[in-house]
Amino acid sequence: MSSISFYYAVIICFWFARGFYQLFSDLTVGICAYNEESNIRKLLNNILFDQDLSPKSEILVICSGCTDRTVEIVQHCHKKDSRIKTVVEKNREGKASAVNKILSNAKNDIILFISADTLPNKNCFFSLTRPFKDSKIGMVCGKPIPNNKENSLVGKIVNLLWSFHDEVFDEMNKSDQLRHASEIFCIRKGIVNKIPQETVNDDAYIALTTIKKGWKIDYEPEGYVTICGPQTISDYFRQRRRILWGHYQVKKLTGESPQYLVHMIFLKPTKVLKLFLKLITEKGFFTISAFLFLEFILNYLAIIDTILGKTHAIWNIAKSTKEL
Repeated sequence: MSSISFYYAVIICFWFARGFYQLFSDLTVGICAYNEESNIRKLLNNILFDQDLSPKSEILVICSGCTDRTVEIVQHCHKKDSRIKTVVEKNREGKASAVNKILSNAKNDIILFISADTLPNKNCFFSLTRPFKDSKIGMVCGKPIPNNKENSLVGKIVNLLWSFHDEVFDEMNKSDQLRHASEIFCIRKGIVNKIPQETVNDDAYIALTTIKKGWKIDYEPEGYVTICGPQTISDYFRQRRRILWGHYQVKKLTGESPQYLVHMIFLKPTKVLKLFLKLITEKGFFTISAFLFLEFILNYLAIIDTILGKTHAIWNIAKSTKEL
């Protein structure tokens, strides 16, 4: 190859690489926040300094009915970086309302949703946007890792729940059977433009809608976020009951259940059995038994809530989950 041909080849590769980088580094980051004064500054600093956002990226923070210093903190961060934009809802209107504002106001082709009470690992966003080079991928979800210590039954159950979540997601990802998302996920703009106002599990609804429209979902454990699970039994009950009720709600809205365990039992029963045996070895029979007992009770309560027409669209916060 002549030196001139080599030069042109380098130029062409550079422009292709530049175009790919711009396409997937220009993000709209969506954050739904209600009374997050303890966590929001840490999250925004992490996004600005650890995620290598492009100049054309934006961070939309929807502050819904906040009664603490959340709005003040976000607006102060905006003065330092104009990519941060605040939308203030005077009254608390529920998470679905905030999600819809992000979907309708996003200017970039990839929208990344992240919970306000999480902290992503360095370059987490790059790990989550990289799979979009596959034109069949419509959604990518990351891996939540709880910081709860296992020195109490609640701590053991929380860690068991997320270990199980990771194992199942990884297994279902291998067979292109993912049907759920997590505390952090990306989606191509335009796949979902609006979710029903009362939706509790927005991630599950968006995931199932993505699948029904013919797109694939990818799981990227390298893009992980640190979370704080419930640290008291009452908070665990409150949070988990709402989530399970949300699963039944999503099934009613979409006709499909987002409960990955139920789906995997029918799809790969042998794998589920091996997974439980593995977790019993790692976490102990008593912890597994306590977890399954609570799941049975909480599913029963969620079904009763559904029958009685109770809504969890605006819920009481599990305060012990905010100690990130």
